[in-house]
Amino acid sequence: MNFPKASIKLGLAFAVLAFSALAQGTFQPIQLAGTVLAYNKTGLSYGARGCIKDFSQTAAKTGFAAKGEVLVELNDQAAALVVKTAKARVSDLEAAVAERDFAITAATADIARIKEEMDFVGREFDRTQVLFKRGLVNETTLETIERRKLDATFTVERSEETLKRAQSAKVRAIIALDIGKLDVQARELDLENLTIHAPFGGVLLNFKPNIGECVSQGELAAQIYSSDEKSVETFVFMDRLLDAESVGVIVGNPVNVIRSNGSACQGVFSLVGTEANLETQNVKITIDLDATCAPTMFLNEAVEIETLSKDR
Repeated sequence: MNFPKASIKLGLAFAVLAFSALAQGTFQPIQLAGTVLAYNKTGLSYGARGCIKDFSQTAAKTGFAAKGEVLVELNDQAAALVVKTAKARVSDLEAAVAERDFAITAATADIARIKEEMDFVGREFDRTQVLFKRGLVNETTLETIERRKLDATFTVERSEETLKRAQSAKVRAIIALDIGKLDVQARELDLENLTIHAPFGGVLLNFKPNIGECVSQGELAAQIYSSDEKSVETFVFMDRLLDAESVGVIVGNPVNVIRSNGSACQGVFSLVGTEANLETQNVKITIDLDATCAPTMFLNEAVEIETLSKDR
């Protein structure tokens, strides 16, 4: 039975297209090479200038630090004295505020007493004025009482001015006290900067302090990272990422990270770069390792990476 050549060619074309589509949709694992890194590596720097007074011998020997552990202490005699001086200054300012309170209380009492005296002089002036109109006292007596009334009025006004000055002085004393308290906080921070604490439990790198060694502010004392928070960095040729789903290089997809002894650690793609290297056309890829097996892996360890299907 003979078929037309055109029909045969058309059938072959459809077959090739179908095979290509099937191959494109099939998962094709790839093997990559990568390096183990710590993605939460944190630098520990000296917060002040000084000389090392003490450090954690345990941390220096084992290379591990517990959360909050004191790693290095600088000489703090001068800083501690400054803090004590600032606190003494605050005590003095608190006494000044109390003194201003007493001045306000005394001025208020003076005003009340002088007003009573002014009321008494006012009533006496009224009686003397009545007697003067009746001709029982002379003009000199009336003028004397009137002068006493004016003096009492002026005394009340001066007492009220004294009260206002005392209140203003108290406000200034409170402001000075607040400034003093802020100064104490600043000096306490300076004192705290003479000590380095571990921000979290982890592994120390380059922790080599020496007692008596003098350091500068900002100088790096060590680095610390959590042993269960590690990642693998690798690079993939850009042409492999043109169909990323077929090779499994997608954020969230699982991978096997294989060590030189054949043991494997699970991981997932956490970052697929969006920029290729201009010369090599490689794209940076990051894989987060499972926390259960990450502590067993060494930093900078060379590993192999096997991509897995998302359904696996």
